[in-house]
Amino acid sequence: MSAGDILYAIALVASIGWFGMAFRYFGFQQHTAAKVLIPREARSSPLFETTAAIVRFIGGFNAAFALLCVLLLGLFLLEASLFAADGERIVILLVLASAHLSQFAFNLPVLLAGERKDIALWPVMKGPMRFIFLMDLTQALICVVAALAVWLV
Repeated sequence: MSAGDILYAIALVASIGWFGMAFRYFGFQQHTAAKVLIPREARSSPLFETTAAIVRFIGGFNAAFALLCVLLLGLFLLEASLFAADGERIVILLVLASAHLSQFAFNLPVLLAGERKDIALWPVMKGPMRFIFLMDLTQALICVVAALAVWLV
């Protein structure tokens, strides 16, 4: 087993964990997630419930990515020929990296704007959003490093 194989498996396991936690948080704790996004003084607005409903879609997307990673890990552990080629694994890892990195990147403008200057913005570097922000970057880096390892090894 090569270093690329090991890092591929690690990236899949890390993504399963992260996407799985996001599925649980956004899919089943939508009101808790909405409280992070909506300031206390605006939570009586109908937009609070709308936001809570919308974040469940985020949970759904994360569930799909978690399932994809579970299936890919299963194929890897079974030594199946499906998605076993280096080029295929690199594409998978780069798509996973982009999924993680997009979440980080779309929070950057909010952070750079000074966060809660407007009622629609959230605190990126406080509470759960800080953890989410930093973990999205970490997950993206894990996938990119794994893709480079698969390519170079």
